[in-house]
Amino acid sequence: MPPPFLLMFDYKLLEALDMVLRCGSFDAAAKRLHLTPSAISQRIRQLEERHGEVLLRRETPLSATASGEKLLAHVRQVRLLEADLATQFNANNDDVAWSNLRVGITADSLAIGLIAAIAPNLIPAKLLLDCVVDDEAYTLDLLRSGDVIGCISTQPLPVAGCVAIPLGELPYIGVANAQFVTQYFANGVHAQSLAGAPAAVFGQKESLHRRLLRERFALLDEQFPCYVIPESHALYAAAKSGLAYAIVPRAQAATELTAGTMLALAEFATTVPLYWHHWARQTRPALALTQAIEQFAASHFAR
Repeated sequence: MPPPFLLMFDYKLLEALDMVLRCGSFDAAAKRLHLTPSAISQRIRQLEERHGEVLLRRETPLSATASGEKLLAHVRQVRLLEADLATQFNANNDDVAWSNLRVGITADSLAIGLIAAIAPNLIPAKLLLDCVVDDEAYTLDLLRSGDVIGCISTQPLPVAGCVAIPLGELPYIGVANAQFVTQYFANGVHAQSLAGAPAAVFGQKESLHRRLLRERFALLDEQFPCYVIPESHALYAAAKSGLAYAIVPRAQAATELTAGTMLALAEFATTVPLYWHHWARQTRPALALTQAIEQFAASHFAR
């Protein structure tokens, strides 16, 4: 009789769990798999019975438990490995299929030209990126849940079954246009002036900007005015327009800083170490992506 753990890997059941979480509902998953919602529900219930615990939180939005995330990571890796193997068998076929890789990418990496930089690697390998954008402090959660095959993160330690590659440090700087500096920082950048100067802050989560205000100036969220803008280009545009000051990658503001149309707020200068995390067992498309990201980091990040 096979060991009990072998009984849980019924990929028909795992596919149902994966599809429910990808689609966000039982009804949508049922349509994608050409089943009824009750059949989807039954498959997930069978999977939970075999595993001996709840794998799917029936809440809004639906989410996987810690054990459910481990199973999802497994089934998604298997799917990619199978697709890679099929490509190898068809190596003599000129009509090579495109490969889709879901990755966790930081908004700032996109803002400083990640896609354009790695395009020469993506095109010949026929790689399609499905980018999930988040702050670099949170992208590792996407990899841990199996939602992505790799991510750029500030965390140096890899999660189980994964590898972390140091990319270097991304330099950041505070920026504002001359009119804004004259209006709000004529007497310098300090806690008192910052308490009255509108900031452009990335997203609702704990961010680099919020952390620096807290650590360097003892200012908490409710102690300074801010625009919350969850997109790096729009955030920098807010600073360029004079609406606010912002903390951005130095490379993003390099042209305007050189031209003098934007001024540096040196009090916010810092560097953020970044790492590329990926599954330890990589497919050939995933390996090509890793190499492309390493090349991008070598030319954009400080070592």
